[in-house]
Amino acid sequence: MNSASKREQSVYRRVLRRETHSARTTAAAVLATVLVVLLLAVLALGVWWLVAPGSRGELADRLAQVTSRADDGGTLVAVGVLALLVGLALVLAAVLPGRLRRRARRTDRVALVVDDGVLADAVVAAVAVRCGLDRRQISASVGRRRTTVRLTPTSGVPVDRQAAADTAAAVLDRVGFPAPQRLLVADQGVIS
Repeated sequence: MNSASKREQSVYRRVLRRETHSARTTAAAVLATVLVVLLLAVLALGVWWLVAPGSRGELADRLAQVTSRADDGGTLVAVGVLALLVGLALVLAAVLPGRLRRRARRTDRVALVVDDGVLADAVVAAVAVRCGLDRRQISASVGRRRTTVRLTPTSGVPVDRQAAADTAAAVLDRVGFPAPQRLLVADQGVIS
């Protein structure tokens, strides 16, 4: 593999990752802002504590009032746990990668990104033609590990379950994104 090809593969990898994962910039900025505000508050209290010696007693009195108002500490513990959970959620949102509902595929010459909704629409169209149903009677969702197809048959007309499942599998295989299918057929049909 020559250096130009390695560069192309590196670019494809980077572009596909960018297109299939959401940016965490907003969450990281919110987390940084919260941390800066907390740091500034602690810094301001520290300076106030050092500059105004008479305020130490006042601060201790106010802290004692707050703790005495809370019924035997239960409220303070609940507020602390809530603050901890919010902080943990902010940290996780800023650090963990966010996956978008897209799939990526790469060959030597092409990088392809397809939205899960587009794949679901392709499955619906193919199953509708194969089973002779209106598109409104079929819905599909493409998940991370499985494709779910829901059929509502015309009242009194049986649906070939195997043909529907095979068609959904064939569509996904043909475009290069195979996934196991789950076919759900409604008990009640519709009048068309």
